[in-house]
Amino acid sequence: MMIRKFIYLAATGLCLTLSACMDGFLDRKPMDIISDADVWGNESAILAYVAGMYDRVQMEPHAWETAEVGFQTHYTDESLRCYSWGIRYTPTFPDNDFASWEYSKVRTINEFIEKIADAAISQSSKDRYLAEAYFLRAFNYFVMAKRYGGVPLIEDAQKYENGNIDNLKVPRSTEEETWNFIAEDLDRAIAGLPEATTGSEQFRATRYAAYALKSRAMLYAASIARYGSVQLDGLVGIPADRANGYFGLSLAASEVIINSGKYSLYDRDANNRAANFQNLFTDQTMHEEAIFGRAYSADKAHSFDFYNAPQSFKVSYGNQIGPTLDLVEAFEYTDGRPGILVTDDADGNPIYYDSPEDIFEGKDPRFFGTVLYPNSPWQNGTIVIRRGIIGSDGVKVAAAAYSNVFSEDPSYTLAGKDGMPLGGDATRTGFLLKKYLDPVNIRVPQNRSTTNFIVFRYGETLLNYAEAAVELNRPADAMPRLNEVRNRAGIQPKTSVTMDDIRQERRVELAFENLRYWDLVRWRTATQVMNNTVFRALLPWLDYATGKYVFEKGPNTLNSAKTFLDKNYYQPIPNVAQNEVLIQNPGF
Repeated sequence: MMIRKFIYLAATGLCLTLSACMDGFLDRKPMDIISDADVWGNESAILAYVAGMYDRVQMEPHAWETAEVGFQTHYTDESLRCYSWGIRYTPTFPDNDFASWEYSKVRTINEFIEKIADAAISQSSKDRYLAEAYFLRAFNYFVMAKRYGGVPLIEDAQKYENGNIDNLKVPRSTEEETWNFIAEDLDRAIAGLPEATTGSEQFRATRYAAYALKSRAMLYAASIARYGSVQLDGLVGIPADRANGYFGLSLAASEVIINSGKYSLYDRDANNRAANFQNLFTDQTMHEEAIFGRAYSADKAHSFDFYNAPQSFKVSYGNQIGPTLDLVEAFEYTDGRPGILVTDDADGNPIYYDSPEDIFEGKDPRFFGTVLYPNSPWQNGTIVIRRGIIGSDGVKVAAAAYSNVFSEDPSYTLAGKDGMPLGGDATRTGFLLKKYLDPVNIRVPQNRSTTNFIVFRYGETLLNYAEAAVELNRPADAMPRLNEVRNRAGIQPKTSVTMDDIRQERRVELAFENLRYWDLVRWRTATQVMNNTVFRALLPWLDYATGKYVFEKGPNTLNSAKTFLDKNYYQPIPNVAQNEVLIQNPGF
């Protein structure tokens, strides 16, 4: 039975007696309740129980939707949603879908940890299942720690007894204690997890998955210590003198993965670096770069293609993630120059490009594997994006809708078939998402996408190592790891490395992997990056007289600004009104 079947089983049941019950009714075995003996005496049932624990962990995959078909990337500088309704660019906690108070999941795991010791299975199986439980518990606490700071640390399956609810109320531990607890659970997991999994077990955790989570979690803790501040007697924030210790733990975990020799960067097409980078995310196997992933299949699918297909390739929604010009210009040129797109000549006159894709010539191949741009080839066609047409009189006529006809030549519409009029669900930035999208199957219906999500990959591990090394004042150790990532991309290596270089590399290498939001939070830079900021668009114009294209840079066509408030570095603790021992986070 494969772990990705995600079967849910109830481990225990409770039969309530009613006065009207007939004699003998309570002697019958309920068909919808599974007893302890049924679960703990049957390894298939135990595996199904474990599968449910895996499935419930919030791994923040690509297809994770927030309010009204929003995605986590919309809360960053990476992208803009096409619609003006339904998405809050300033997080309005607590009424948001980022909240993850994971204690029902933790309780399930704690009960598993308590009962697996007496299961009627081999000791080696017990050890592995126990290690998986510690890995999953650490993951759930990681989900909470990066949102709330210090949280209650509960290691047993609490029981409601004798009508006493007070003994279920546990106060928050400090944030430092919470991150330390995550590290301890991961060390327990590492001790019992296998080095590798294959076949039907390939999506179960290995010890290197636990190291990868430790690499990420300890990096987050270290950044909070270095860039955050301690409040509420340590319930949020970590003393600054602890930063190097956490950076060291992160670096050491990354180093184990690197030195294992079991993983490498996905590099199967050196002749086409863009296609290679694109295929890294659509390859359905647990390939050489994938350390741990979430699998999807026909009976466990998602809707990422449905919501993000380009306009002329969509079923219904589409276009939900529009990469910003700010992100596009973060991708350097292959020779190492800054990635600023050139729209005007030295005298300030617009450059006329023979074809719209010419403006992107020489860009980092990862850009071409991540973003759909004007005139980009896609599936069995071409992406056509324009803001409007420049008439023979030199006047720009902008599209208000896809159907607007160019009066000078009715064979043309003002907008391209994939954008960008002001109405409907057109891209607001001049770009569309490519990363993760199925390059073969056109018009994928809702809940029919099966592209897997790589939770931890070797590329991130290298960048985690490089960041920790720079923070520990070891730039010479960081540079080879950073350059491994750049060399795979096909861009010029660095001859020196700074924190700005690390942050820049994470921004482009890890774009749309739901890591950018948490990077901005842990570095405490979200308030600067999103400070009533209107992120930009690239506006292509077709010159009717010449058939060439000119470009403008400007605000996104929604003219929507994004703001991140200081208090939002932490989210509000839910349900504090019902639990007086919980102290609310600052600002809430």
